[in-house]
Amino acid sequence: MIFAWQPANFWVLMTAGVGALGALALALRGNFPRREGAGPADVALGAGLALLLYAAFAAGSAASGLVLPGAAAQIAAVYGIRAQAPAWAIGLALVCVIGPGEELFWRGLVQWGLVRRMGAARGWAAATLLYGLVHVAAGNAMLILAALAAGAFWGWAYLRVGRIAPVVVSHVLWDITVFLLLPLR
Repeated sequence: MIFAWQPANFWVLMTAGVGALGALALALRGNFPRREGAGPADVALGAGLALLLYAAFAAGSAASGLVLPGAAAQIAAVYGIRAQAPAWAIGLALVCVIGPGEELFWRGLVQWGLVRRMGAARGWAAATLLYGLVHVAAGNAMLILAALAAGAFWGWAYLRVGRIAPVVVSHVLWDITVFLLLPLR
């Protein structure tokens, strides 16, 4: 809803909303990131995953203009929210709250719970679909497709690795790269 209805600054709303979801995940599952463990190799793995996802998005961005009419305008609309805050504030929100909070909630709580109830493949697919569906309110097909692709990728990574730390690193690095350092247009 934050993408569609913005009674206040997008970045403030997103940081507060995702921060609350991340806190909810920790309240319901406890300190599962600490139990799962993390190490220096998780930073390297997360960076590699972020690079791989960015490359896929770069290819998808180039192809989307050829396949989907209006894709460029929809992508520009997503990037338009950058004007609501200085880059340093956006970066701080992405690194400290938004990237970690989304992973704690969507992969660490939602996907984890669905996998336990439905099995790995069906739980991953259901969590990916839910992650994509929450973006429908924005009314932006490119944002929905991006959420589905990124959600599927991070969900797959969490299934394969079994720890949230590298997935958080991947999400944070991808966010910083795609929103601030090397935007895809």
